[in-house]
Amino acid sequence: MNLNELENLSDEELYDLIEKAKSILSKRRTKWFHFKTDGCFTPKFGPAYVAKLYLSGDEIEREFIVSNGKEWCKKQKSYKEDWDVELNNFDVIEARLKTGRKFDEREWYVFKDGELEKLADLDEARAVLKNLK
Repeated sequence: MNLNELENLSDEELYDLIEKAKSILSKRRTKWFHFKTDGCFTPKFGPAYVAKLYLSGDEIEREFIVSNGKEWCKKQKSYKEDWDVELNNFDVIEARLKTGRKFDEREWYVFKDGELEKLADLDEARAVLKNLK
């Protein structure tokens, strides 16, 4: 939209355009999210964590987020842990917050348009990261 087109809009149309622009800008800003383990976490497949994912060539690298601290459960074999994470638009994260009985229960998310969108697996997370390049 050029300046001439803006000058031809009514006051009401201009105010509506301003509100739409504010809405779009608010979705692009960073947002804080709180993650926590699902009850007492038993580290059978490794520790609980939240990490931002990045691509280095074709390899995925993880930047682990420091937690707010552990609260130990029963005889210090399991624990509760939580994280506060600031995400920018299109940040991809991986989280291990649940104790898997038979397999590693990790989850992947992308922060997009002000919302966390769940991804199916690490391959989908890799595809999202490749599309950002």
